[in-house]
Amino acid sequence: MYPDWPSSAADLVPLPQCFGPKLRPFDFQGPQSIDFLEFLGEGLHSFVFKVEILGRIYALKLFRFEYVWGWDGIPNDFDRSDITALTTIYNYSEPFNRECRSFGRLQEAGYEELAVQCFGYLLLDQEHERAMRAKFSNMRHVRLEFDGNSECPGYEDVRGSFPGRSGRPPPIRGIVKEFGLGVEELKTRDMKRLFRTMTQLQQLGIINLDVGDRQLIGGKICDFSTAITVPHPVTTPELNPHLYLESESLHVLQLGTFLLCMNDYWTFDDMVRLWNEEHEDQKTEISARAYPSGYGCRFDYNLRNTPSRARVYTFVDPRKEQKVALRRPLHEACRKLDHALINGRLGGTLIVIHGWRPV
Repeated sequence: MYPDWPSSAADLVPLPQCFGPKLRPFDFQGPQSIDFLEFLGEGLHSFVFKVEILGRIYALKLFRFEYVWGWDGIPNDFDRSDITALTTIYNYSEPFNRECRSFGRLQEAGYEELAVQCFGYLLLDQEHERAMRAKFSNMRHVRLEFDGNSECPGYEDVRGSFPGRSGRPPPIRGIVKEFGLGVEELKTRDMKRLFRTMTQLQQLGIINLDVGDRQLIGGKICDFSTAITVPHPVTTPELNPHLYLESESLHVLQLGTFLLCMNDYWTFDDMVRLWNEEHEDQKTEISARAYPSGYGCRFDYNLRNTPSRARVYTFVDPRKEQKVALRRPLHEACRKLDHALINGRLGGTLIVIHGWRPV
């Protein structure tokens, strides 16, 4: 299920091995050589390090082996001994693969500038894993436990439960990204730019974004470990053949996709609200909002007597991403979105880009 220890460079194929976008391996131009410089922090699914490779500084995100029950799409009664079914879900729903698919989509579509630059994935060899652990094993308040997540580390031996051909636990997986600094100050123009980026990402079929100022490096989104990238079983009925002919199930999938899209904008508004509350000394309050009220549609009203611009809606139908074959349509849509932003109508219309409501 997990990538096995490579015997040669030929074993490093684009990942994940499922239908849809994939991320290429990092090019070491020879044997793997990494100098671990500094521990930058940890997240729910990973640890991040400042490293030097081939004379250049990068951020290296090393992923934990998340509990199977922590993946999206795993029912409570799922038979984990069914490796074929487990591998299928792993390819789409496990955090490392989610991030690979999102960065892979940006690269294949020619929109890498929408996020921090990604240089590929790597499988950490044993020598570098030992070096990493030796250098950072005595950190206070942080334990380099790669089983599970930051909320419940080491509860199960996930890594050891899925040995490779040699019987060894699989290698630690990582993604190499550009190194940069987090944001210390945000202004309305920064939030409008982020909103525009979110809308572009959704039009490219990337949803369920973890929107937050902590995820911004150099003003760009750096984390896609929770993202869903079309095609995906959640958004694409053809990948759920046993549901494809059941109209009620199709409506459930459609509604689920719609809610995920709308939630991205809810969390955007929450981020702006929280930033303003925590930075009351900032000269000018951030005024950008995804929805007119700043609270999405999370209030009581009568839909029949509510103007269309204030009803339940999102900005993009990500299922149409395959139709965006050229840069011009997306740029034209963003030009219209810019016009809406300039006129202070950030979320004031249903038809900014592919105005979409579930049927």
